[in-house]
Amino acid sequence: MKRKIFSFVFLVTSIVIGLGAFGHAEQWWKVVYPVLGNRVSDPKMLNMLLAVWLFVSGGMLSFGLVLIWTWLRIRKGDRGVAVIPIGIAVFYFIFGVLSWIYVGGFFALFVVLGISLFISTLVINVHRTAGRS
Repeated sequence: MKRKIFSFVFLVTSIVIGLGAFGHAEQWWKVVYPVLGNRVSDPKMLNMLLAVWLFVSGGMLSFGLVLIWTWLRIRKGDRGVAVIPIGIAVFYFIFGVLSWIYVGGFFALFVVLGISLFISTLVINVHRTAGRS
């Protein structure tokens, strides 16, 4: 039962990370562009910022898709893929803590996602290793 609960937590966390890409991309048009659009004198600089912003959105979507794929692999007994969500969880946690300190409270969400992904990965992987279902 514990494994099923944490498997669900892993899946929901993965989906939230992936869907975060759409919220992130939307923030360019609602928040960033209205502020920077008239202030950046070089249009190439604004285009570069847009490219980087959308690349990060794509990265978030990619993380979500890779995590869902990993979730499916772990459910089939592949313990070796656990390094993937652990790496993403650590990245989200460290980025979240630093951004929370330097930017603001919204980034606590990244801390929560990182912790959730880390713990759920350990629980479902340990239970799989122990042969429990």
